[in-house]
Amino acid sequence: MSNIAQVRKFEIAPLNQTSGNSTWSYRNGNPLIQFQISPNDYYVRSKNLKLCFDVELKTSGGVAPNNNDQSGAGLAEVRLNSRVATASLFSQLEINNAMNQNLETIRNYGRLLGSLLPSGSGWNEYTTYLSNEFAVSSNEQVQGRYCNKTMSVAMPIMAGIFLQGADIPLSSERGVGGLNLKFSLASSINSLYGTTPATTANSYYEISNVSLMGEYAIPEGGLPALSSYPFSGFSSFYGVINNNDQTQQIQPALSAVVSTFTNYIPTTHIASFAEDSMKTTPLLNTPAIGGVYNQIAPITKISFMRGGVLYPLQFQVDENLVVATDVTAVNVYANSSYDAQRQYYFAMAIRPRTSHATDQLAGQNTENFATANFDTMHNTLTLGQNPTLAPGSLNYYENVYGTGIRVGDMLGVGNTANFKNTSFSTRIISKLNGFSPMSSYTFFLYRSVINYDSNGMVSIVN
Repeated sequence: MSNIAQVRKFEIAPLNQTSGNSTWSYRNGNPLIQFQISPNDYYVRSKNLKLCFDVELKTSGGVAPNNNDQSGAGLAEVRLNSRVATASLFSQLEINNAMNQNLETIRNYGRLLGSLLPSGSGWNEYTTYLSNEFAVSSNEQVQGRYCNKTMSVAMPIMAGIFLQGADIPLSSERGVGGLNLKFSLASSINSLYGTTPATTANSYYEISNVSLMGEYAIPEGGLPALSSYPFSGFSSFYGVINNNDQTQQIQPALSAVVSTFTNYIPTTHIASFAEDSMKTTPLLNTPAIGGVYNQIAPITKISFMRGGVLYPLQFQVDENLVVATDVTAVNVYANSSYDAQRQYYFAMAIRPRTSHATDQLAGQNTENFATANFDTMHNTLTLGQNPTLAPGSLNYYENVYGTGIRVGDMLGVGNTANFKNTSFSTRIISKLNGFSPMSSYTFFLYRSVINYDSNGMVSIVN
């Protein structure tokens, strides 16, 4: 990269802003927020790019909620997930250049951050800068108080192309060709939840004072010539797992995959004002069709495959020894131990473990240890079960849970795996009972490249 001669800060208003007081909302306003960063002969600093806005939650009656009841029952509850908070308001992020070539499209954006944020952040992160960036707390009662009032955030954009932290050249001939960002808002029923139906049902949110802030870096002598420009991206796939031995097969159509990971949630908890649709629970059973998901359904074995052949691990991840049946009840596994091997590979899929790694468990009380089951401060309200509570008692299944594998170099030095013309499959053997469907959100982190020919033509290869 050329020497930087000057840095300029910028603030860009949305393209589709109709007035100085425009409101964006899935219910009472425009559900799409669009920005344009024009092609220019300088860089945009991705590490400093922030989506800034205010957000207010509203009860069904259109007034601010009251989440102050310390018992968890609530007075007039309307809440956001305590680990992704305002990020859950966005369902999709699409990034194109000025020629309308797609650089990256992330579906299920809130679910992606449900794994990215807490798996790599601990107490220090959630009690300092993350609260300013996402209005998160990782604390249920504190989060409720955040949601009582207007929340002002400066949210980093966690797309693959920006997470590298690199300066991105904006030129059409020597860069990506400008950036057009399109944020699709999530429906209120997918973002908000609470325990008081009269006020939570039909609750909604309103976003205002929206802008995109960042920095331009202007190089001496202009941008250097490029033959190619590499960048990263995320791709998303949805599925449902229901059987105790189930293989999910995906055709990623990507030639340079770094890693893949999946998080889970009971299917009936999606699009429900009574449930937090952004939580990432373990696999759970309901004891009867249509009942409450209040029983752990441990994973006993996991196999990762490419084209039907074990890959990259040449063995199953076997957690059978940690599964323990409750002696007081049939088909109840609440006494099972912590499945550390599954969690290790999941954490590695999100970021390789190095000597400089941060706390990757977001505080151990999110990982099914005893503290998770009795500390109501750090877990979202979800019906569950543990050995000391009757079925249906509050047990707060807000784990930072998932499955995954790094399909490139396990040390994270840059190697990738080709899935352009072959499938990726995950076989999960678990204690699911067959009538407790769990939705799965699978994400692929991949490398992409923009190529430039002698005529200045641009092609993008995924």
